[in-house]
Amino acid sequence: MEKINLPFIYDLALKLNPIAKMTYDKAERADIWMGAMNVVDSLEFLFKKFPSLAACRTKCAELRSATDEATGWIINTKDSEWEKEDARADGIFERVIKMAKESEVVLSAELHTLAAYHITQKGIYSTADLIERGEGILPDHVLGRIGQSAVGEIRESGKCLAFDCATASAFHMMRATEEVMHRYYVSVCKPKPAKRLQNWGAYIAELGKSNKPEVKEVVAMLQQIKDRHRNLIMHPDIVLSIDEAFTLFEIAQGAIIAMADNITAGGRKRRK
Repeated sequence: MEKINLPFIYDLALKLNPIAKMTYDKAERADIWMGAMNVVDSLEFLFKKFPSLAACRTKCAELRSATDEATGWIINTKDSEWEKEDARADGIFERVIKMAKESEVVLSAELHTLAAYHITQKGIYSTADLIERGEGILPDHVLGRIGQSAVGEIRESGKCLAFDCATASAFHMMRATEEVMHRYYVSVCKPKPAKRLQNWGAYIAELGKSNKPEVKEVVAMLQQIKDRHRNLIMHPDIVLSIDEAFTLFEIAQGAIIAMADNITAGGRKRRK
């Protein structure tokens, strides 16, 4: 996936359109040449980014050829003679304009085939943040305690949420929650050895043995997520709506923050 630089395409159109609209005049040979040089370089950059624009690439090659011929004429002609009567020069620069016009038409048509989409905003979250740094929903001090694996899952969940992949977003968020749940279990229960348990039910059962009010609150949150969300997500016939995924994204966020309050980067309980 690559972000489309819309200002670049707009700038390219601004460069190409004036040449395409020109009516040839020998007094404007230098202007035609300089404008074509800027356009050709920009077009070639565009094709490197979007190799699927095959028809445009053919026209660009023709425009490049015409521009190279105009460059040769400019180099080999004294600037004092750039506006002289010259039938061969007329043909060269008229071809540049012709190729610019054809390039504009083909580019405009082929851009309609480009797979470009507008991503709708989810809640108050910035679309760019969801795609590139979904873990930003958590404070820095929380990110430092939950481990890189959980951070990566949250990042993937945010990306899926942005692109309306609701079930995938929820799946990644549940994986993140489970990663943090294990660290929380190790911090609260201090098992020896600190091996992973079989499932959410096992973690909740062990954590439920604690008499601490803050742990009981976390257990209640995890039990709700397990019963109302996590178990459904694991069923192959269930497909979540984007609203359901968004809701779970925020519910899991709250549970992760609550668990992280008792975890340090090393997996030990935070001193209060």
